[in-house]
Amino acid sequence: MFCAEMNSYLQLVCAMEPRVINKAVERAMANKVIDLPCAKFNPLGLTSARPSTYAPHIDITRARLGFGRIGLRMVNRDLHSPDYLIQLQAIHTVLDQVQISENAMFLIKLNVVHRLTELLDNRDPVIREKVCLILTHLAGYHQGRLRLNDCPNLYFRLMWLCLRDRKEIRYAAAYTFRTLSRDRCACEAICKVDDIIENMLKIVKNEYTGIVLIHLKSMKNLFEYDPVVPLKANAFQVMLNLFTNADPRIISEAMECMSQLCKHDVGKLLADQYDLTFFLRPYLTCKEYGVVMSAVGLMCYTTLTKRSKWRAKEVAKELTMNLMHLCHAPMLPLLQLRTMQVLINLCDCPDIRKHVKHLWKHKVQLIMIRTHEEWDGTMETSSMGLETGHNYRTMCIEGIETIKNDYGDNAEVVNVHSYLRRLREKKEQLLKAIDWTPYS
Repeated sequence: MFCAEMNSYLQLVCAMEPRVINKAVERAMANKVIDLPCAKFNPLGLTSARPSTYAPHIDITRARLGFGRIGLRMVNRDLHSPDYLIQLQAIHTVLDQVQISENAMFLIKLNVVHRLTELLDNRDPVIREKVCLILTHLAGYHQGRLRLNDCPNLYFRLMWLCLRDRKEIRYAAAYTFRTLSRDRCACEAICKVDDIIENMLKIVKNEYTGIVLIHLKSMKNLFEYDPVVPLKANAFQVMLNLFTNADPRIISEAMECMSQLCKHDVGKLLADQYDLTFFLRPYLTCKEYGVVMSAVGLMCYTTLTKRSKWRAKEVAKELTMNLMHLCHAPMLPLLQLRTMQVLINLCDCPDIRKHVKHLWKHKVQLIMIRTHEEWDGTMETSSMGLETGHNYRTMCIEGIETIKNDYGDNAEVVNVHSYLRRLREKKEQLLKAIDWTPYS
């Protein structure tokens, strides 16, 4: 049977007594108008359980399969059915079933990933797009990422879609790449594919803004894992050209990618060669919050070399004034942390340290740090956090930057108390750097 509420062809196993179902069907057929719970607003049902569009070529009053393990096995087999209609219905059903974690885990055990990977070369664009969406959901599970890493030519096929296919499919394939790049094992497998970093760098030059933004987020994770390959592919120059983009989101993500490159010694040399510290000064006064955050984070790495510190001495008054202004932003703890780190790096230069001690030491002592009661762990106050309280930290809030630990087994977990303690320690470290005197 086709279940209209779940938008899937599954109803093989049912715990309800058949006589009760027959009686309900007879009573429903006695009415002239059949009230479908998914086709009409039902105040007692969940909005997310009512699909907005149905699968193609279906009759919502009839269906042939059921929800259950047996039905999932049959749908998994129908993915390679010679009948195009059955295959398309099976793909729509799998896309709906992977939204349920239990069914997604069962489909992963059935090796549905290998079947879906073979469908990436299908001629039908609807099938290619749906397969990318399904793989994105399955990549959210650890077991799913392990199975995806074992699939031959998966990343090559996805990159081919990103390069040659239509816009909607390029977007879906890029989102699959972004989900996979969050795992270090997947990053290792992606970096081993020939020319994949080079192709990504070509894409971000002449692609739509939304797709470029997704690829930049993927490249940030890939550059963090291995900055050598992108540095050899001239990724530094490509990211530098993106700094002049009209979209502030692309500028911010390009700076985050550049930060990963500047962690390497070659990246630091290139930063000195292109004089990034001077180049980033106008971005400190930008009106876009994301650009300022990324610019200060990049300066944490560009101000580590001696050449950059002596170069910054030429504009010490302007640079330190802007940085001190950003330090006094208790509503943005991550910005405070990055700004104080830049000032600590600059204080290694004796002239800048003398200038900061003479003009800004009293301002540093007045830096306010929020308490754990005033801060919920994110950079912005959202309705999600206000409605669910502190439990929302276990959820994914898209578009809001969440402060995370930099290292450890629980790097993805927010710990407000330890982070605020880190802020206080960073402030003390800055005061110590200002008062530091060379050994004589």
